[in-house]
Amino acid sequence: MKTTPAIVRQHLIDTQPGIDLLLLQLPERGLLAASETPVIEALPRIIIRQMLSLKASATIIERAEQKAKALGVGRIAYLPAEELTGCGVSRSKAAAINSVAHCHQTQPARIDAWSQMNSADLIKDVTQLKGIGPWTASILAMFHFAHEDLFPIQDSSLRKAMSLLKDQDILIIPERAQPYRSYLACYLWDMLDQARL
Repeated sequence: MKTTPAIVRQHLIDTQPGIDLLLLQLPERGLLAASETPVIEALPRIIIRQMLSLKASATIIERAEQKAKALGVGRIAYLPAEELTGCGVSRSKAAAINSVAHCHQTQPARIDAWSQMNSADLIKDVTQLKGIGPWTASILAMFHFAHEDLFPIQDSSLRKAMSLLKDQDILIIPERAQPYRSYLACYLWDMLDQARL
């Protein structure tokens, strides 16, 4: 049977007792779709967005894009660390972005292979790059490669949403949401964003 947004939402309602009223108040989420943006462009943006608001990260990304264009390097990933920090990127994130660029330059086939990997193998390989942790790898898997069955439990917003729901006697058990755990995460983020909790 072909997966549809309605099937996904019904599966979450069936596997997470008590969540039905909250889910039905939210717009139905479309299915995740693989991005056509090259990984070398997507991954540095994910790294920059970690632990920042959308507004703050967008400002930093825009600065970095302008700097990359001005220096003629084309991509954020190829900016030297000092240029990245000058745009507002932390030192640790700048080092992680530079490690992505190094991998792209020296092992392009390794990055190309990511699109064919399952979630566990992808996260394992991506987190071997210096400075990249499970959260960043999970976000890449979910929103760049459209992996539908991930729940990045390291995410502070997801933990907050689960805690707020527990206060309402709604116990979220991500394992029960398989094979659609990514959508459970997305709906929990939506609940926070739309102040439903």
